[in-house]
Amino acid sequence: MAREGTLIGDRYRLLGPAGQGTVVWHAQDERLDRIVAVKPLFDEPLAAPTIPAPRAAICDVVDDDRTTYLVLEYPGARTLTELLGEHGTLAPGLVARFGAQLAAELAAAHDEGVLHAAVDPDHVVVSAEGHARIVGGGQALGAFLAPEVLDGGFPDFPAEVYSLGATLYAALGGDLGQSRHPLTEAVVHLLHPDPTARPTMAVAEALLNSVTPRRPGIPDRGAPRGLAGDYRCV
Repeated sequence: MAREGTLIGDRYRLLGPAGQGTVVWHAQDERLDRIVAVKPLFDEPLAAPTIPAPRAAICDVVDDDRTTYLVLEYPGARTLTELLGEHGTLAPGLVARFGAQLAAELAAAHDEGVLHAAVDPDHVVVSAEGHARIVGGGQALGAFLAPEVLDGGFPDFPAEVYSLGATLYAALGGDLGQSRHPLTEAVVHLLHPDPTARPTMAVAEALLNSVTPRRPGIPDRGAPRGLAGDYRCV
């Protein structure tokens, strides 16, 4: 039976189920460093699989361990709020990947003395390639503000670390108690009620990178340029 970390077709690393009560998986295409969806067909007719998004293109069909899998294109750019509305939750491996990308962007801003102040699922956009980034500005939704900000304090860098943790918490379905993924400890650290006990954004980036699934023994440096044309979406 497929489980998190399984490599399908020597190429697609399963990150976790694409929502509750579904057999669709989020996966990382290790050849091209992209996010895809993987759907085991079992005995279903090929023409009528359940796919994670309307009109998702079929990228590949893989036979592995006596099971046929459809590899589906990841949905086009949309906010994290939209993705959560569609899937309910995201796989921990995928949340870790997105979190590390967001923390890197925010850490670079913090190094320049810039505070985004609106880190929440509405301001996180995920591209079709599976890359998360922060957009817009203003103030985060109340549920994603640090407790000291809700108490009238001024938003600062530790408060933004909390907002990132709250965003990742929402992506995990708002229940850390039942998750055994190493991401859980990192998110709890970001959500510490004491601002002085939270990591800096740079440390948060390192924490999230440390729990992001990678190819065993191979640095995550992205896909070789020469393989770009091998992506077989039709």
